[in-house]
Amino acid sequence: MNVAANTIWPNWLPRMLWFRRACPCCNSVQFKPGEARSLDGLLAMFALRPVRCMFCWRRYYWFSLRGAE
Repeated sequence: MNVAANTIWPNWLPRMLWFRRACPCCNSVQFKPGEARSLDGLLAMFALRPVRCMFCWRRYYWFSLRGAE
C-alpha cells in the first residue's frame, strides 16, 4: 500500500520516504544527497536526511543514521 499516493500532502511539509526507498513518482531507487535547506538542521536531530531523486529531481527525506549512499 502506497501511503504517499493515498494522502494529500501540503507543499510546505517535507515529503518522507517511510517504507520503500523508491521515488513514489517515477519508481527510481537511485538517489543523491539533497542540498541543505533551513529546516534540515531540525530534521537532522530525528535522523532524517535530505535526498533527491536522480531521475525526476524531487526532494525527499528518509530515516538514516548516515547520509545518502
